[in-house]
Amino acid sequence: MSLVLVAGAVIQCTHQGRLTLAAGDPRVTVKGKGVVLAGKENGLVFGSPTTPAPGMISPCTATTPAGVPQPCALTPATPDGWSRKLTVGGTPVLLATASGVTASGAGPGRWTVSDPGQNVLETL
Repeated sequence: MSLVLVAGAVIQCTHQGRLTLAAGDPRVTVKGKGVVLAGKENGLVFGSPTTPAPGMISPCTATTPAGVPQPCALTPATPDGWSRKLTVGGTPVLLATASGVTASGAGPGRWTVSDPGQNVLETL
């Protein structure tokens, strides 16, 4: 069993970037926060010291080989981070075990969940 991600969950990249997931699906809520559906993380960017991103807690320190900031962009979570039991409109919710690859100027990295945003609802 793993905790379900909700709006306000925090994800992080391998280059110290941290980002709050702002959007959740209001059809299923936990303590008033919508659950985060698989795919909603795709394309989010952590932001850099010079270009903050919405929801940025701390900037990604990734740079190009020339030293230009190029923060990590998220790719979809791998299926092992999707719920096998809880879906909304046929789409699985993301779990605290979610992770995936990032693309940045420093090359590929990883993103993981550092805080699911709630501690009440668990599922498989």
